Amino acid sequence: MVDTSGVGVGRGHRASEERAAEQGVRFDELLDEHSQVLNLLDDTVALRGLAQRIRDECGAHIGLAGPVESDRLLVLRQWNGTWADGLHDLHVPMGLGLGGLSFAELRPVWVDDYCASELITHDFDRPISADGIRTMLAVPMVRAGRVHGVVYAAMREITDFGGRRLDAAVNVANSGGLALQTANAARRQRETAAAAERRRIASALHDSVGAQLFRIGAELRDLRTHAEDGSTALLDRLVSLENQIAETASAFRESVHALDHGEPSGGLAATLSGDCAAFQRRTGVTAQAVEIGTTPDCGPHRTRVLVAAAREALLNVEKHAAAHSVLISVIALDDGVAVSVADDGNGWNGHGAGHNGIGLRSTADRVEEVGGTMSVVTNEDGGLTVRVWVPLW
Repeated sequence: MVDTSGVGVGRGHRASEERAAEQGVRFDELLDEHSQVLNLLDDTVALRGLAQRIRDECGAHIGLAGPVESDRLLVLRQWNGTWADGLHDLHVPMGLGLGGLSFAELRPVWVDDYCASELITHDFDRPISADGIRTMLAVPMVRAGRVHGVVYAAMREITDFGGRRLDAAVNVANSGGLALQTANAARRQRETAAAAERRRIASALHDSVGAQLFRIGAELRDLRTHAEDGSTALLDRLVSLENQIAETASAFRESVHALDHGEPSGGLAATLSGDCAAFQRRTGVTAQAVEIGTTPDCGPHRTRVLVAAAREALLNVEKHAAAHSVLISVIALDDGVAVSVADDGNGWNGHGAGHNGIGLRSTADRVEEVGGTMSVVTNEDGGLTVRVWVPLW
């Protein structure tokens, strides 16, 4: 009689190993699918993956990927394999350098010796040389006739980027165009949903907390009326409490107002015009926004900073200035965009608390973070002007 128990155990062990191997393969596939979904929902993740992928598929020393961040500006936001940081977050206007040429002509462009090429401008030779780059390829990521960005493959030696390498780079760019288009659509959807949620919260706060504050204030006023013949100490406490409720209600209204003012839409000047109209309805003070000439797009983040600064200035006018009119001007200035908020109120006497408060200090910090400047100056005919400037890039 032959003992086969050991054989059965061995077969069971091998079957378990095979199942584990199959599950490992499936797990890797799921991770890859998860990564692809992330690429379609987050442009930062998508760009990082594109920089890695074009380097791998073209056998290049360096991979770069950058989105188009305004009508004529490309910014290198992701990189893989660089030595120096000169190419990191490099701003490339349309038509300049290799990527700018590819952006302008909507086609792949490559040069076998970048710094010696007569095909391109040489605005970026310094960061290119710092990374030892010789041969370089740029391919636009085009979707529905629109350039969403550019991917680059670079070598630190003279080589050929035609044939298979060019085909691989074009495939990467095509998938990148789809990824960025989808990520942009997802971001717009998230922003729309966030704005709707902000409005819902503002409405809920107004209907619940606002009503409660009004009721408490009314009851306190009624108590004060009935306590006028009572003790002075009780009357003083009621007056103090009523003042505190009024301050709380004021802060509450400011919070609701901030929640109900979402992301800028329709351009900087249009957003500020809407803010002026809301300010005038709320306060009865005449307010107007004017655009002097044509102002260039300074990007969504800097636009948000400018809008936030103008809104903070309007809030200070409302709270402190006792003004009769406000004028907001928008103008292109010194390779940037400037916004001024001028009022005809009480000047420093009225603005003192607001100028030293946390609002304008926080605004100045945000302006500095994007490389801009902010100042508050006295007008010759009375009132103050808050001036904010941010660079285009």
